[in-house]
Amino acid sequence: MKNLYVVIVVIALWCSYVFASAANTDSLLRVIERRPLGIATVTALNDYAMVLHETFPDSTRRLAERAFALADSLGDNKGKALSLNVIGVSYFIQNNYDKALSYYLQALSLREKIGDMKGVAGTLNNVGMVYRDMKEHGTALSYYFRALRLNDSLQNKQFYVRNLNNIGVAYENMNLFDSALTYHRLSLELKRALGDKAGMASSLRNIGKVFGKMKRYPEALAMLQEGLAMPEAGKQVRALILLDIASVHEATGELDVAVSDAKTAMIFGRDLGSALLLQNGHEILARLYAATFKHELAFENFKRFITIRDSLFNEASTRRLAALQTNYELDRQRTQIELLTKERALQTTVRNGLIAGVALSLLLFLVSAVAYRNKRRSEGQLRQTNDEILRQQHLLSHQAQEIEITNTALAENNIELAAANARLTALNTEKDEIMSIVAHDLKNPIAAVTGFADILRGADLSHEDKESVLDQLDIIGNRMLGLVKNMLDSHRIESGGVEMRIVQLDIAPVVAMSVDMYQERAAQKNIMLHWEEPRTDTIILADEQIFNQVFDNLLSNAVKYSPHGKNVWVRIRHSSDEEGHSSLAIGHLSGDNNSRPMTTDHVTNDQALSNHVTNDQAPSDQVTNDQVTNGCLRIEVADEGPGISEEDMNLLFGKFARLSARPTGGEHSTGLGLSIVKKMVEAMNGRVWCESELGKGATFIVELPKGG
Repeated sequence: MKNLYVVIVVIALWCSYVFASAANTDSLLRVIERRPLGIATVTALNDYAMVLHETFPDSTRRLAERAFALADSLGDNKGKALSLNVIGVSYFIQNNYDKALSYYLQALSLREKIGDMKGVAGTLNNVGMVYRDMKEHGTALSYYFRALRLNDSLQNKQFYVRNLNNIGVAYENMNLFDSALTYHRLSLELKRALGDKAGMASSLRNIGKVFGKMKRYPEALAMLQEGLAMPEAGKQVRALILLDIASVHEATGELDVAVSDAKTAMIFGRDLGSALLLQNGHEILARLYAATFKHELAFENFKRFITIRDSLFNEASTRRLAALQTNYELDRQRTQIELLTKERALQTTVRNGLIAGVALSLLLFLVSAVAYRNKRRSEGQLRQTNDEILRQQHLLSHQAQEIEITNTALAENNIELAAANARLTALNTEKDEIMSIVAHDLKNPIAAVTGFADILRGADLSHEDKESVLDQLDIIGNRMLGLVKNMLDSHRIESGGVEMRIVQLDIAPVVAMSVDMYQERAAQKNIMLHWEEPRTDTIILADEQIFNQVFDNLLSNAVKYSPHGKNVWVRIRHSSDEEGHSSLAIGHLSGDNNSRPMTTDHVTNDQALSNHVTNDQAPSDQVTNDQVTNGCLRIEVADEGPGISEEDMNLLFGKFARLSARPTGGEHSTGLGLSIVKKMVEAMNGRVWCESELGKGATFIVELPKGG
């Protein structure tokens, strides 16, 4: 029943793939039939060919050759290069590596000549795949890294992901499994972000295969079955997954299941005309039949495996097959001679028994001696030739490994240099921002202090005027003190100098007190502060001093940026009060270009590498254990100010952010406040974001874990 289930699943996936391919094919055919002959026709023919390439590689080649002829007549070099690449793909599917490499290199040369760098990157990747299947992994890796660097410079994410996948395969074939898993996992995450489900199936297969080689069989089987269940996977990928599943079942002793998987994979291999799939299938079946003592079937599959393998990869194998064939013919002829001689001897036994017997013995001796001498001579020559070929192959392999190690080291050095340059650029930008603050935000207040000091020294002022000057000095001093304090707070948080004291904190009285303290400042601008008393408990897990600083900053900003005569609302709610609230947010999270709330959970090494390489991954949606168990409370501060533009949203929680909105009462802003708020909230296992529509005010939301 288990075998029958696997067969039914595979057939269902294949049917869905064929129907989807047929729909694409019909649309492409309509394009071809509708358009006059021209460059668009070249593109359509090549697109049509690629739709068929996995299922009908011969048809793919014929269509691409037709496209090449049309492109040549039109002088369309880009179309010619694309056609050459597609022809190479058709040969690659059928494992004809010499022809595939020939057409790929022609396409590569033409694309470099016309400056089609995106095409150059794709063809470099294809050349690497040919060398991969020819077991020259060092050469393959050098082509993959060239394509990776080019796709990175072109911001070509889809092909960048493919390069990562192929680099993982190369490391896997070199038995560098940890490096292989790193690149395969990174490739899978990027494919998931791009919505490339067919590519995800391929990455799942690669991860499962690596786990299998590491003898982590349950993890291997889970990954492989997940990839097999994806209907978007092509026929070739499904066949490869089935062979890998068969290998896992073989390793775990489920030999009957493994035989069924391998046979199903070989059905796909025959449909595709893929010698490589058939070779791998026969190899697995030979092992499985031998393990179950079905020696005749094992020997038959082993012979087919050897025949296909040797025909694929080297001339030496062809010579060995020729030698075996020669020996076989000699044995057959010797047997025929023996039978013929015995038959004649029997017919003439009475009359010429002694003579026939002597003649027959002599003949057999001579034939055997000649055959033996010829066989030894042939074997000696073949052995010498094979030894020389193996020596040359070993030398080339050693040189390729040295080149590969050098290229890998250079690639890693380039990545490290790029990361160091990025860090230096960021530090230089921050230094410029600090110098700008010193130059502008401190210079003017210091000059004002000096001026007021001169006034106090040189003028005969009344008591009221002196009090006014002192008030101004107090305001200026507090402004400079606040600026320096913000800069020190930012540095202290970034350097890890903040010591958190997380306690059970009832925030309702804390928020109410802060609102009362801001009533006078709000009244100066005729702004109404509205405090909505919460209906439930308001205990959270937080540091009291840091929470006060966070809320004070948000409330201060609301008053600072609200026009005269407007309203500001302060609310405390449970996260579940507004179902789906965060997923429909108009604004952005703290500094990220994504509208989902972000937590500060631990990030794995794979996730860190992914963020380092792509710099465009969405934040994690996971929350801490306390949040999962007890839920969260939201503190919302909403105003009727000018709102925040989409452009400003991208900078909102950034350090030294200078936004288009300006304080409405002449207040001062350094651009550090919200950056500090973000870091403090995240340090308390919380999250902060803003929801706003330009012209309709803004709502800043802080979400922190509940206590209790």
